[in-house]
Amino acid sequence: MKSAHTVSAVIPIYNERSAVPGVIQAIDRFLETHFADHEIIVVESGSTDGTAEACDALPALLPRARVVHEGARNGLGSAIRTGVSLATKRWVWPLVVDMPFSLDVILDALPHMDTGPSVISYRSADPRNLYRRIQSLAFNALGRLLLGVRARHINSAFKVTETALIQSLDLQSSGWLLDAELILRLEQRGIRYVEIPVELVDRTTGESTIGPLAAVSAFRDLVRLAISRRPRQRSSVEGGRR
Repeated sequence: MKSAHTVSAVIPIYNERSAVPGVIQAIDRFLETHFADHEIIVVESGSTDGTAEACDALPALLPRARVVHEGARNGLGSAIRTGVSLATKRWVWPLVVDMPFSLDVILDALPHMDTGPSVISYRSADPRNLYRRIQSLAFNALGRLLLGVRARHINSAFKVTETALIQSLDLQSSGWLLDAELILRLEQRGIRYVEIPVELVDRTTGESTIGPLAAVSAFRDLVRLAISRRPRQRSSVEGGRR
């Protein structure tokens, strides 16, 4: 039985020609199987490998797909914000084509989507090498400290949020810190969210376009976000640490 919920899948993409159209078609089939209605908003950001042309062919294959071209690589957060601004279904679900989690995770989130406006994730397993795990743990711990948020992971990828809510948050981050900013703004407004465990999955298609300066850029953005945060009242958070 299909869920009555409707979903806008927002998919930022840059130089991922090998993932188009296969991954996008898989996402479309999944949403068609499990949800009453959906749309797919692909935000292409100035690719140089033929990805833009492959994306433009998608609507002919997938009637529920829309393609938007940013024209330049402005960052993951910028692309997601562009897609969020165009979303028309009840829920926004950001996805990336390297698929760091199983699509089935949203089925685990469904009971919480019936009772609250946002479901986020924490990593229950991380198969990456030791260096990547330590790097991620250190960044997450520092981020939670600087931002003063209760979420277990500020950078765990799975998140699904009511469209009207996320559009009202006026998110500003253009890079990887968009996940952390979303959590910060939810807590600042006292909005309840639920955390669910999600296993991280290693990339199985394409190649990462994250450069060696990504960590430096993320740290810089984290400090800026921490400095800019306004005084807030702590929220009551379900699923977080007690």
